[in-house]
Amino acid sequence: MNIQKLISAGFAFAALSSASVPALAWTVWPDIDFEWYAEAGNPIYSPIVEVYPAPREGYIWAPGHWERRGRHEAWNPGHFVKDDYEQQVALYNSGNANVAYASAPTVIYDNQGHAIPTSPDAYPIDSARR
Repeated sequence: MNIQKLISAGFAFAALSSASVPALAWTVWPDIDFEWYAEAGNPIYSPIVEVYPAPREGYIWAPGHWERRGRHEAWNPGHFVKDDYEQQVALYNSGNANVAYASAPTVIYDNQGHAIPTSPDAYPIDSARR
């Protein structure tokens, strides 16, 4: 009879202690601001106020922004960029053969060195490869 009471008391103790663990897990101490430690030294959260200048004819304002340079962040201040959209469109539409444009390679290869056909005719509708 004594062993049953001991086992019952053990189970009751285990049930009460397991029920109190979530209540004990929340505590007031230590009061540590983990976000501050995680963001300490991170320049992204440094307040930088940039005043937008008055518009200039023929220019576009590029606002300041953070850029990653290697492992560090660097602030690039805002600056004006020349608006040459009309000239670029005219140059593109002129058909001048001496002008080079950025384009994809003519032949694309997979990781095993096989050429990947980019023409839609290479993949017929009834093909199992599609």
